[in-house]
Amino acid sequence: MVNQKNPNGLELIYEGSVKRVFKTSEKPDRLFFHFTDDYSVFDWGKMPDTIENKGRALAKMGAFFFEQLGAPEIFQRLKDSKHLERFDKTFLDGRFKHPVFEGVCGVVNFGLPHHFKGLIENDNQDKKNTSLVDSILGTTHLMEVLTARVDRPELHQIDGQPTYFYPHTQAQSAAQTTGRRLVPLEIVFRFGMPAGSSLKERLEKNPDYARQLGLKCLPKEGDWLERPVIEFFTKLEPKDRLLSTQEAAHVSGLNAFEFEYLTEMSFQAALALYVLFAEKGIELWDGKFEMIIDYGAHKDAESTGNSTGGILLLADSVGPDELRLIYKGVHLSKEMIRRIYRGSPWEESLKKAQLMAKGRGVADWKGIALSELKSSPEHLAGDEKSSIDKLYGTLANHLIGEPVFEDHPTLDQFVDALPAKLKGEASVAAQPGKR
Repeated sequence: MVNQKNPNGLELIYEGSVKRVFKTSEKPDRLFFHFTDDYSVFDWGKMPDTIENKGRALAKMGAFFFEQLGAPEIFQRLKDSKHLERFDKTFLDGRFKHPVFEGVCGVVNFGLPHHFKGLIENDNQDKKNTSLVDSILGTTHLMEVLTARVDRPELHQIDGQPTYFYPHTQAQSAAQTTGRRLVPLEIVFRFGMPAGSSLKERLEKNPDYARQLGLKCLPKEGDWLERPVIEFFTKLEPKDRLLSTQEAAHVSGLNAFEFEYLTEMSFQAALALYVLFAEKGIELWDGKFEMIIDYGAHKDAESTGNSTGGILLLADSVGPDELRLIYKGVHLSKEMIRRIYRGSPWEESLKKAQLMAKGRGVADWKGIALSELKSSPEHLAGDEKSSIDKLYGTLANHLIGEPVFEDHPTLDQFVDALPAKLKGEASVAAQPGKR
């Protein structure tokens, strides 16, 4: 695990529902992620409870996965991994022959490029820096990453409909093709289709969509797909919106080579994660990635024969909040929390608020839920919260292979002790929204 020294002069520049982002003049090209113990479901934002150890566990798991994906060893195991035998051999052979895999700078030789630079964790002997970070954050963990510009879309009302315009897709200036920029896409990868998946609904409405995804036949509920597939969604709009590949290419602001590399890197990262989890006895069904593009690396890219114009880096973080994980039929991701609220009056009001917002041509459905429907989420019940409080720490211990969190059960003990409502049947799990 890479550990860095605490930065001085931290300044808060962004606060989301579960993560805070800091910068410092000491390292102008870096950002510092602080994962909180808060959680969010159904795109609501911060919920009324916190989850013990969640922030530190996410930081530890994020660092672990970046280090695993950033090294070539996991990719060197892919070709011979028995865990990939269920997927189409022709598809896999195509991935293993692509330059992203075996090229001059391919992942099999150098690992996957990413923005992670180190994990900051105080030890009790560093009193000065511990006091500094604790006084600002009340925490002892920060993830240090490369900074990237965020070109936010502008909202316009066109014929009464909210329409977003992305600045980097207009006539590009030199400033828009330099430095690092967030690619404004959520890249969702899927290995299977659990019951209730939004993919099922799309396939029922348009059976030809399976062909567009590269599938030869329509999957059934609970099936593993014949090959992994990728879908694209917007990242910087109030409600994530499904995009066709053509729309995603336009919104991304990438050229043809860059967009191909983004897609291929996503497949490679997904396959590597699938094997990493399978080796720990956990099923990875789907998840999402974010990417940044580093135009500052353009000269280095040319010198190594990479003609993409910029270097794509895996960004944000990787962990159970971005993945759907199942162990012995039980969800080990945020889906476990979602099922607590699913079917509640609050969730039903969210659906109503979103329909009302769409009908009015406005984006603020949460405001409608709060002000007009007078609806907000309730606190977790005692037995539910005590179980959820052990989820992230137990999973971190199991994946990393070390007792990062003491006084936590083994994964088997955790699953066996879950209340029936949280255990449920993974095969009938429904996840509203994009995944």
